[in-house]
Amino acid sequence: MSTDPVYYSRGSAVVSTVANPELRAVLLSQRPRIAEAAVKLQLRNWEKAEATALAQVKSDQGFGQLLGIDFDAILFQGEVDVDAISNAILKADKSLQKDIWTWERLPYDIRCIGLTRSGGDEDKDSSSKRPAKKSRVQGREELVRDVDEWIIRNEKFLRALSRRPDPAPDAWKYGLVRINQLSAVFGSASTTVFDATGATVALKVSRSPVASLPGYTVLDAKRIQDVFIQPSNEAFKKRWDSMTNGLLEGLDWSNTVVAGGIILGALLTPVVSGANKPEEWQSSDIDLYIYGLNPTLANKKIEHIAVTCKNNLPPHSPFLVVRNSQTITIYSEWPRRRVQIVLKLIKNPREVLLNFDLDICACAWDGSDVYLLPRCARTLETGTNVFVMDLISGHYLGDRKATRDKRVFKYASRGYGLRVLPFYISSLATYDSAAKLDAIAHGEKHSATVSLTTLATAARAWTAKVIKKYITAGHDNKPFHWPARAYKPVGSDKPIFSHAMLESYQQVTSEPLGRSCLTGFTLFMRHVALWEQEVEGKISIFEDLWATDTYGEGARVELAYDDSPAYKWDRTFNLAEFKKALNDHNQKESEVILDNVHRVADVDSIPAARITYGNSVEQVLLPANDIIIPLILDRSFFDFANTEIVSALQGVKELADLDEGDCAAPLTLVPSGYTKKVIALWRLNKVLNWQMLDRRLDEIREVLWAYHRTNERMVVEKDNRHRYLLTNISKRAIRTTVEDEHEAFARWVARTPYTEQTTTNGIYELLGDYADESEEDE
Repeated sequence: MSTDPVYYSRGSAVVSTVANPELRAVLLSQRPRIAEAAVKLQLRNWEKAEATALAQVKSDQGFGQLLGIDFDAILFQGEVDVDAISNAILKADKSLQKDIWTWERLPYDIRCIGLTRSGGDEDKDSSSKRPAKKSRVQGREELVRDVDEWIIRNEKFLRALSRRPDPAPDAWKYGLVRINQLSAVFGSASTTVFDATGATVALKVSRSPVASLPGYTVLDAKRIQDVFIQPSNEAFKKRWDSMTNGLLEGLDWSNTVVAGGIILGALLTPVVSGANKPEEWQSSDIDLYIYGLNPTLANKKIEHIAVTCKNNLPPHSPFLVVRNSQTITIYSEWPRRRVQIVLKLIKNPREVLLNFDLDICACAWDGSDVYLLPRCARTLETGTNVFVMDLISGHYLGDRKATRDKRVFKYASRGYGLRVLPFYISSLATYDSAAKLDAIAHGEKHSATVSLTTLATAARAWTAKVIKKYITAGHDNKPFHWPARAYKPVGSDKPIFSHAMLESYQQVTSEPLGRSCLTGFTLFMRHVALWEQEVEGKISIFEDLWATDTYGEGARVELAYDDSPAYKWDRTFNLAEFKKALNDHNQKESEVILDNVHRVADVDSIPAARITYGNSVEQVLLPANDIIIPLILDRSFFDFANTEIVSALQGVKELADLDEGDCAAPLTLVPSGYTKKVIALWRLNKVLNWQMLDRRLDEIREVLWAYHRTNERMVVEKDNRHRYLLTNISKRAIRTTVEDEHEAFARWVARTPYTEQTTTNGIYELLGDYADESEEDE
C-alpha cells in the first residue's frame, strides 16, 4: 500500500504536515476503516507518550540529584524554600554554584533570586544572535543559561509533573509565579511606585530596548518602554471587583479559576499615571475553568456559578445561559461581562495555564492569589511573546493550543510583539538547500530560501503593491469583501483595509489553522506588513474581517466548527435578537445537512441543535437541550464509535458518578437508503459535553468532527470527499507536542502562500473583471 503524498487538484497535500509518521502512513494506506485505525493508533501513541513523560520525573517526587547534590529532601509541595535550595547548592564546588541556578527543574523565581545572589543575571537580555550554551558543566543538558530557552525547557518539566499524582493538594502551585514574587523575578528592571501617602500602588517594570532582546522580533511597534503592574493580591482584587462589577461576589472559588485576558487586564491597571486603562478590556469575557471534579460535580459547580452571577445582577436584569459543544456562557446585557465556562475536565490550574497559546495570557486568579507561568512574567518584562511551533500546530486538548491570527494581532495592538528565539533561527542552517527542504516538505511547495529577513522583505513589498493596486482601482473607506456592499463605509480619512483583503479563495492548506495567515511565515509577514502600514498612519484596518472567518474552510462553508453565530457583543447587543440568531444558526445546520443528504438519500427532515439556551443551567442541561449534530458516517465507524464510547463511559461510571442513562450510545440512526454510509445524530449530553473525561471519548470526538467537516463536501465526487476526510482527521487528531520542532519550523518558514501574484479578489470586482475565482475541488 502506497504512502506517497496525495494532492488536491490545486497541488496542496491532502494530509497535514502535523500528522506524525505513523498517522500519515495510516491515512495514506488506502486500508478499509481508516477512521477507526486512526483512533486506535492515536490511543496507542498517547499511552506511550504518557509513559515517557511520567518517566522523566522520579517516582520519589523529589527534585532528584544534580552533579552529586541531593535535592530530594525538597519536595514538590507547591511552596519552595529558596534558602533550602541555596543550602543544597552551597555544598557544591564554588565553580559550579552559578550554573546550578540554571537547572531547568527550579521554579522561575528561585532561578532569578539565585542568579542575582551569585551575580549571574548580567546577561539576561543579551543581544547575541547565537543561542547560549545549554550547559557549562560536563555537557549537562538540564543546565540552561539562556533565560528564554530555560523557560521553554522548564515548562516541559512542569508538564511532566502534571502527569503524575500530586504529592500534596497545593502541588500544582509549584513552578508558577505569584504576584508577590514579581519584584524578585524582574530584579533591577523593576521599581516600587508609591503614592503621596507612601503607600505602594504599583510595580514599575522598565524594559530593555527591543534591539537588545535576542532573536527576530515583529509586531513590536506599539510596545511601550514601561509597564505598571498591581503590587499585591489586595490591589488586584480591588481592580478585579471593579472590572467585573462584582459579578462573582459570593462565589465559592473551590475548584474554580479564571484565566486569560481579563486577568491580564486587572493586573496591568493599577491606579497610577502611565498605566493601562480598564477600558482597554471592556469587551473581555470572564473565562472560567473548573478543575479536579467529575462531570456530575462540575455541572453542579456551573449551576452555582450561574446562580451567583444572577444574584449579583440588578433586579429584572435579562439573563440567558447558552450551551454549545465546548462552553456554557452566561449572558445578561452589555456592558456586563459574559461568563464563559470551558467544558474541559482539567486536573488543576497549572494545566489551564500550560495550555494557553500566547505567553502574555498565561495568568490566572483563584479568588485569593494571582498566578503566572514563567513565560507570562517574562513577556511582561520584555513586551514580546516568544514564538514556538505549538502556536501554529498545537492542539487545545494537547500540551499547548495553537493561537489564532486575531489574537496575535490583537495583542500586538496592545503592545506585545512576537519574537523568534536564536536557537530556532540557527536551526534553519540545517535546511539551507532545496534538496534538504524537499526531504522534509511532505510534498509541499516551498520557497528557495529560509532566510527570515529575505522572506520578510519580499512579503512587505508584496503587501505594499497590493495596497497600491487597491487604491489605484478606486478603493477608499469601505472594508471591501464579498458580497459587494455587505459592509458600510467607515468614517475615516484613510483607506480602509481588512486582513481578508490580502487573501484569495484559493488560500487554503491542510494545516490545523486552515486559511489563517499564521500557516506560513511569508503569508504571516504579508499581514504584519499591513499592520505596520496602519501603525505608520497610511491606512486603517477594519478588524472584523479575516480570511479564516470570511472564506471559511471549503467550497461549502456553512458548517463551520465555530459553535456560535456571528453576533456582536457591544452596546448594540439585544437578547431577543440574539435568541433569534441562535435559532437561525441551528436551522441553518439542519438545512445544510438536509441539502447535502438529498444528493444521495431521500430524507424529509433532520434535526440539529448546535447551540441551545435557557433561563438556567439546570434547564440547558436537560436532555431536551442536548447538543445534536447531524453527521454522515461510514457504517463501520458508527458501530465502532458507539461501542467504544459506551465502554469508556461504563469504565468511568463509578468514578464520575454517572447514571445508567448517562452511558447510553450517543449516535442514533436516521432512516435512509444508505448502505455503507449512514445518517446519524450525534448527541452530546451533560456528560459527553465535557472533554478530557476519557481519552477514548476525546479521540473519537475529534474524528466525528472531521466527518462533520467532510459533510461540507457532498457536492464533490467520492474520491475528493474521502481525501477531505483524511485532511480533517490529520489536522484534528490530538497532538501532545510537535514531533520535530526544528523540522516543523523550517517547513513553516519555507511554506509559500498560494497567491504569489498581487492581483487579489478585491481587484477583480473593483475593476469589473469577474475572473473565475470558484474554488477547485480539494
